[in-house]
Amino acid sequence: MVSVLDGLRVLDLSWGVAGPITGMLLADHGADVVKIEPPGGDPFRGTAGYDTWLRGRRSAELDLTDARDHRRFLALVRDADVVLESYAPGTTERLGITPAILLAHNPRLIHCTISAYGPHTGHAGRPGYDALVAARLGILDEQRGHLGGPIPHMNGEGPFLPDLEVPEGMAPGSPREGPIFTYTPWLSMCAAFLASTGINAALFARLHTGRGQHVETSLLQAALSVTTSKWQRAEHHDTVGYPTWIYDSRAPKGFYLCSDGRWVEQWVPNPQFALSSTDGEELEFRGAVARARDDPARIPPDPENIVVLAYYHRQMAEAYARFPSAEWVEVGRQAGLPLQPVRTPEEALVDPALVAEGAVVDVEHPEHGVLRQAGILYGLSATPGRVQRGVPGVGEHNAEVWARADAAAGSPAPPDVPPPTERAPLEGITVLDLGFAVAGPFATQVLADLGATVIKVNNRTDPWWHATHIAYGVNRGKRSVGIDLKSAAGLAVLHRLVAKADVVHSNMRRDALRRLGCDEESLRAVNSDLIYCHTRGFDRGPRSDSPGNDQTGCSLAGVTFEDGGGHEGGKPFWSLTSLGDTGNGFLSVIGVLQALYHRQRTGQPQGVDTSILNAGLLLASMASLKPDGTPLPRPHLDRMQLGLSPLYRLYRTADGWICLAAIEEIHWDRLVKALGQPGWAETVRFADAAAATADSDVARFLEREFAALSASDAFALLDSHEVPVEIADAEFSARLFDDAQMWERGLVVAQDHPQLGRVETFGTTITFSETPGRIQGPPPLCGQHTREILTEYGYADAEIDRLVADGAVFEEIRVG
Repeated sequence: MVSVLDGLRVLDLSWGVAGPITGMLLADHGADVVKIEPPGGDPFRGTAGYDTWLRGRRSAELDLTDARDHRRFLALVRDADVVLESYAPGTTERLGITPAILLAHNPRLIHCTISAYGPHTGHAGRPGYDALVAARLGILDEQRGHLGGPIPHMNGEGPFLPDLEVPEGMAPGSPREGPIFTYTPWLSMCAAFLASTGINAALFARLHTGRGQHVETSLLQAALSVTTSKWQRAEHHDTVGYPTWIYDSRAPKGFYLCSDGRWVEQWVPNPQFALSSTDGEELEFRGAVARARDDPARIPPDPENIVVLAYYHRQMAEAYARFPSAEWVEVGRQAGLPLQPVRTPEEALVDPALVAEGAVVDVEHPEHGVLRQAGILYGLSATPGRVQRGVPGVGEHNAEVWARADAAAGSPAPPDVPPPTERAPLEGITVLDLGFAVAGPFATQVLADLGATVIKVNNRTDPWWHATHIAYGVNRGKRSVGIDLKSAAGLAVLHRLVAKADVVHSNMRRDALRRLGCDEESLRAVNSDLIYCHTRGFDRGPRSDSPGNDQTGCSLAGVTFEDGGGHEGGKPFWSLTSLGDTGNGFLSVIGVLQALYHRQRTGQPQGVDTSILNAGLLLASMASLKPDGTPLPRPHLDRMQLGLSPLYRLYRTADGWICLAAIEEIHWDRLVKALGQPGWAETVRFADAAAATADSDVARFLEREFAALSASDAFALLDSHEVPVEIADAEFSARLFDDAQMWERGLVVAQDHPQLGRVETFGTTITFSETPGRIQGPPPLCGQHTREILTEYGYADAEIDRLVADGAVFEEIRVG
């Protein structure tokens, strides 16, 4: 079977994190990706992750400032489908390769730009290193959140019980105040998801329009995506059910140290389960209900339950410490509870279940022979992905690429294309959302923002969840129909919707889908042209029907271990900008877009699947294993979560924090000059300083220097010497909705909600020059559009009345 993008040609001018990952995802699904490198190669080669992210490509060197090489590049553009670049602002103009120039050479080209700050000119020109952008945009302070959570913070109010004392070890993150530096470059990872989504949406749109276009995203737009459920400002933010304790900076995140020195992750914390299971000499599930996740003693999300969590935290920690981690995982399995071990990324890479499904693969490498690494992370049943080749050497394919360019130099002028259209990429596509919680609903929200008509199928138990700010961040742009899928009449209603749908998307467990008759086989019998997408928690093996969530999936993948500085003895850390659930959602969106693209071209529908664990493998893809099982060397985060080296980390100042990113040798020279230590440039090599530990002489010296300065003075000093630096801005989010440019550029939007009133949320995360997406409306109340939708699908009012009376469907339900 061929892969879905076979025959597509991609020119990859990117470097860093986001662009290379985007190129890898395209290559893994069949595209011919040529990495265009400057003479001598991509300056980031050797960076952790590149031995995975550069796979599947060919490499050719071109000096775009040289006239001959510039002509060669333009010749390659003539028959390319995609150009991917991540240059600093102004670079494409200087090189003569702007989107307008390239589209003039090839009007069918998809030109994708990934930048630091995108359309927001107030930030343009600032250094684009991930940690610096995260510091400037307040993302480093969002890692463990704000006192009381994001809702009071965003609305300028004090937190719930500000003086509540919580037990030692309950609050997440290192035992210090201030922002958190994570190992995972969240913004770049999210930008890769956004760019991949944008490119595939533009390719699908091109089938209808016949035209290419410019697609843009940025780390700023990624910041809006990773805070989807946090950066909200609501008129009636005290509405019952809306605020939660989940993102309160005091709230535990479910990590417990066991008797064997290993950590487990259990989310949502369940005191009844932990204490009853240890009420004896042996660890045993003694729950009063069949499944602990159905236990009425579970901690609800209401803010006041932070008090309950504080009361039980020490007792739960002591309970977990009595028994080894493997026994806890087994008891959690018996209880039907989301409970999994915290692993390193390297441990995940030797998981037999992940190897069996191809989520972990062995790839040829020119230096190491073979490397074990993250593999194909979303599945397409008819057009599966494959790793085409390993990482190419610099210029390995110069001769063949140059020859192709020279042969194309005299090609005729580009053909005429149809006139432009304002049609959104997925206009005319109908999606049924059978999902719950975050991963599934977030995916369908992205599809709605791309123009799809999304019908949310809710059941009667959903309203309590849909009232929370978390659900408000993943359900906009949809209409809701309330259906009891356990009734024959309700299932018949669903089948009528399925008959006219293009996509069904669900993240329910497979056994639940089978019981409901909503599995792929059952629904494909209703509509054989259906794209059926299923997102899961874990692998298709022994954990296939285990309950999963962002926290447990990222722990199995090694993300929480790395982000807590686990190699240095730190406690696992679940980031509040995590891309476990939402990364799973993005992977499913990319798969759905490619399945629609394939169906449009061939008439063949197919299934799509991915998982939170697969998303975690991508987030932890900086890790690789050599054939002898030893890890490929890479930097590690320190246990205090300050940074990866003395030159790429956070520093405390007299009144705040700055983030330093002296990535290149010239930055080191400028740094020591700025600090009045010119001799350091001669006695301490840049490479040694960059590789030094958190408690090295270099780190201690810089700590002393910056501690004597205010954050603004330290920033001014380094910035004036062109040393990449930013102040960690804890209040960025509080000013977000008062920034005029955010509104002018469509980066934030306002919507009217029937309960919350005016709600301000994030807006455009992917910009399309010709087929713009649109924000279609606020999140619905459960069952809000039942009558409207059933009428559209041919039901008469009397039929709807009968279905309501019989309980097969229900209309609008409000909480509170």
